Formats: sequence, C-alpha cells, structure tokens
Amino acid sequence: MLQLLRNKAQSVVIQALILIIALVFIFWGVGTNMKNSRDAAISINNEEISFQEFQRSYEQAIANYRQQFGDAISDELLKGLGVKQQVVNQLTQITLLRQGLNAMGIMVTPVEIQTAIEKMPQFQRESSFNLDAYQAILSANRLTPHKFEDSIGRDLLSEKGVTFINNFATTVSDAEINEIYQRDQETVTVKVVKISPALFNDKIVINPQDLAAWFETKKDTYKTEQKIKVQYLSFPYNAQQENITISEEQVRAQYEKDKAAYQVPEKRHARHILFKTEENSSSQKQAAQLKKAEEILARARAGEDFSTLAKTYSEDQAKATGGDLGTFARGRMIKEFDDAVFSMQPNTISDIIKTKFGYHIIKLEKILPAVTQPLEEVRAAIVTKLQTEQARPATFQMANEAYEGIIAAGSLQAYAKKHPEKTVIPTDFFSRTTPPADLSHDPKFMDTIFSLKKGELSSLVEDPSGYFILFAEDIQEPAPPKLEAVKEQVTKDFKLAKAKEMAKETATALLAKVKGGADLETSAKEEKLQTINSGPVRKNNPAPDPALPASLVDQALRLGAKSPFPPEALAVGDDFYILQFVERTLPEISKLDDTTKQNYTATLLKQKQDRLLGSWLKHQEKNAKIFTSKNI
Repeated sequence: MLQLLRNKAQSVVIQALILIIALVFIFWGVGTNMKNSRDAAISINNEEISFQEFQRSYEQAIANYRQQFGDAISDELLKGLGVKQQVVNQLTQITLLRQGLNAMGIMVTPVEIQTAIEKMPQFQRESSFNLDAYQAILSANRLTPHKFEDSIGRDLLSEKGVTFINNFATTVSDAEINEIYQRDQETVTVKVVKISPALFNDKIVINPQDLAAWFETKKDTYKTEQKIKVQYLSFPYNAQQENITISEEQVRAQYEKDKAAYQVPEKRHARHILFKTEENSSSQKQAAQLKKAEEILARARAGEDFSTLAKTYSEDQAKATGGDLGTFARGRMIKEFDDAVFSMQPNTISDIIKTKFGYHIIKLEKILPAVTQPLEEVRAAIVTKLQTEQARPATFQMANEAYEGIIAAGSLQAYAKKHPEKTVIPTDFFSRTTPPADLSHDPKFMDTIFSLKKGELSSLVEDPSGYFILFAEDIQEPAPPKLEAVKEQVTKDFKLAKAKEMAKETATALLAKVKGGADLETSAKEEKLQTINSGPVRKNNPAPDPALPASLVDQALRLGAKSPFPPEALAVGDDFYILQFVERTLPEISKLDDTTKQNYTATLLKQKQDRLLGSWLKHQEKNAKIFTSKNI
C-alpha cells in the first residue's frame, strides 16, 4: 500500500496517511479490539484504538518531526502544529480505509501474503528467501511472524482497495491537458521598479536621542545569552562496551533493519565559471556581466578547455582549481544551481544560470550513482551501536545507583566526599551555543541543563554517549546591555530600519500615484528610480532580467490588463518593488509535443485519483460513528 500511495496519491489526506500507515501497519497493527467501550483512545464504528497504540503513534510522529526539522524544533512549536490531532485524524483515516475495503469484499489470501514476504529483498540470501534471516530481522524489530504477516496482509488489502478505487478515474480529456499546458507555458512581461533602503542612507541623520529611544524599544533584541555553571557526573556507555560480544547474525540483522540509513545519495562532480553580481548591482553591471558570460559560454561550447577558461575568467575561489567544485549531493548548492546540475548529462555545458551570486556556466564532469554501503564498510559502526544498546542497562544501573547515593547523602558534594573514586567535573559559565567540549551539544540536552534552577540537581539525563547527573552551581540571567556596549551594531540596525521605512513610504506613494493614472517610468524617474522591462516571465522559471526576483514571478503572473498593478508594494528582503503589467502571451497548442502531453496526462490522472480517493475517505468518515477520548 505504501508504494502505491506514494505513486498514486499525492493529496493532503494521503500524504498525511503514508508515514503513519507504515508505522502502524508494519510495527503495531491497528483496530484489533472490538469491545465497544469508552476505554479506548479512539473508537471507529466500535473498532477501538487503545491509548497505548495512540501514544506509540504520537511519539513516533514527534520523532519524525524532529528527524525532519532537527532536534532544535521546540516543544512550543510542536504544540502549535497540533500533532495529537494530526495523529487522531491519521489513525481514524487508516481504520476507515481498511473497514471500507472489507465492506467492498476485497480480500487477501494467505498465499498472496507468503509470496509478498518471500519477494522482500531484506529476507533473501543468495537470491532466495531465507527463513533464518526472516526470523532474525523480525526478532531485531521485536515482531512475531504472526504479527508481521498480519500487517503485510493489511498492507496488501489496502493496495488492492486503492487500486480498485483508482480504476474509476482512468481518462483525461484534451481540453484538460490544453488548460494546464497554457497555464504552465503562458508568459507575462512586466515593468519593474525597485526601491532599496540603500538609496536613502544619505538622507538619514542619526540623532542621539532618537537612537537611544529606538534602542529602548529594541533592547531585548540585544540581550546577552543566559549562562550556567554546572558540576556533573558522567556514565559513558563505552566504559561497558569492551566486554560485550556481538555475533555475526546480530550484525547482519541490524544491517538489514537500518539499510536505508546506509544509502549514499547520487552525487555529481561539476565545475563552474562565475561572473559575480550583487543583489543591488545596477542594471548596467548586470548586463555587462551577462555579456561576459555569453562570450565565455560560446568559447566553451566551441571546444576551448573549460578548466583553462575557469582559471582565466571565473570570479570565485574555485578558479584556482579550474572551477572544480568537487562532488556533492542534491540540496548542497543554491536551488537554481542545484536544479541545473541535476538535470545535466556528463560532459555537457549548461546554459547561463543566474543565482544571487551572479551568472554561472556549469560543466558536469560525471555522475556518481546512488549506492548502498556494503556491510563491511559499516560493520564497525553497527557493532558499536549494538554494544551501546546492550551497555545501556548496566550503565543506567550505575548512574541510578549514583543518583540514589546523591539523594541519600544530601548533595552532590557530600556524595563525592564519600566516593572519591567518582570524578565530579566542574565547568565555567557557558551558554547554549558555547557548551564545554565534554558535554553534549544536542539541543534537547541543552534544554535540560538550562531548565535547571540555581542549586538544583537534575535527574538522570541521557544523551548518545551515556548518562549524566548535573548540578546547577550558578546561573547568569540574560540582561540587556548598555547602549554604549553595542552602539555600533545598534546604529547600523537603526539606520537600516529608518531606510526601510523611507523605502516603503516611497514605494507606497509611487504605487498610489501610478494607480491614479500617472506614467510609471516618468514617476519613477522623478524619484531617481529606474524602470526595467522584465522580459517574458513563465511559471516556475526565473525572469530573463534579474531585476525581477524569482519570488515575484507568481505575483507578476496574476497581473493583467484589468489589474495591471499589485494591491500593494511587494517586499523582497529589505527591498520593495512596483510591478506594472505589459503583456501576456499564450502558447500555441500545436507546439504541445507527445512527451509533454504524456507527462501532463500522468499528472492530471494522478490528481483525479487523489481527489477520488480523498472523497471516498471523507464519505467513509461522514457516515462513521467516531468517538475520541477527552483524555488524549
């Protein structure tokens, strides 16, 4: 079901279901209780989801958010996301999906379940199903064969059902294809006026009284960080690991369990030649740099050595190595550059690519395909991980005994006197961003430390290396500095704030003037501002002239003859923009080639199937008896 949902359903409803389906179906199962009571977290048509099942799903959802956005995501933000309600909705949808399929008479046979499991590569050795590997992997995941096979049956059942529903949406009309083609390929040309705060720097006079008054309203922004001074005991896992032996079968089972983590994404090796521009560069400078790039692009495509051209003409540090950027995975470079590199073939040269750094010419040297690290490369890491897991109980016991000893002694200091073999480590004052090297830099670990009050002892605190007991010896609270201590930065910030105010006022007044009938170019010139023609702008395609930021392309496409101006001046960073519609050009349907038509057909068909499946799920929910406990 998971793969089919990924391929066939991209709606909000289905995207929300995918991860939870994997977690619940594969690991815990859903809806096995039919007590028709109110002792459950959720009841759907008298089928219950226990509080235990709900809590496991909730904790996994939290873990997924932290994995996706980093451990720095705060509890307050997680609360604002409404994760509990998300999990309630997702578990409800999953149960309704399965109930609806059962009602339609869609079934899965034991043979189908067996065949599906035997085909899973995780359980194969030498190209055939291996029972020992199967049992070892299930054991490593704390699963029984019955529970796992039942979950696979549910998975196959759902796959059949979704396929059945999607069979009711199998056609796309030419009119639908033409509509999306025109929407994607239409172009709009606009006039652009940029109003930057830098234009007003010379007009700003900084009065000491005004600066001081502004600082008073902003001084919390300049507060010093909270600092803490602690004493602590540490109980590292590695102190227990040396005496733990890990078997080959354990290593192999863990490798199969974590195989996704050992996948190395596709990487690409590229060179580039950069002609620098700044975001506030004049149109003339932009044009001059673009012309240089066009000349060098022509020479590179004519056969001149790319590395030599880069050493001669490129305007960044990589010129010393012939523009060599090394190998990198998708997402490491700025988006425009990244998109270009990962659409190229080896030994080809790109068109000119515009980014905030300037104009780039890229040569793709080679593609390094995605690979999975073999077991031998990660064996040591797996052994360490398993040793750590097995060392955890003994380490916890040692730490807990020490904690109980501290409580009995009355303080960490008293405990240390009774147990001189235990080393209490003191620290100097440190902030969240500058912890001592021997303490974990993990945000959750820092949250625990900085939640302590002066003179307070922590409970046992775990991090990836072991357990800690910490005592907050002293705390320095955040405090606003005196103006003189931060005057240079405050002056800079004050000047920018005032310049932004003037830029916004100018942009707002200019927009009102041209909406009243004044000519944009003439009015802009009166304010010593330049008007630039964007050239044709298309959806998801940067404007040919960098005067129009990519983030304003959608705004430009909304303009037309009846509404030639945006409702207000448009802000991008610190700058403000006025746009005026010039013309719109629609693509010729005759230029819609077969490949593009097929792509549009697939996209539209997927959208139809998304809507159909989503509507079916909503219908199931509307007619269901659903109870959610107030104790969730």
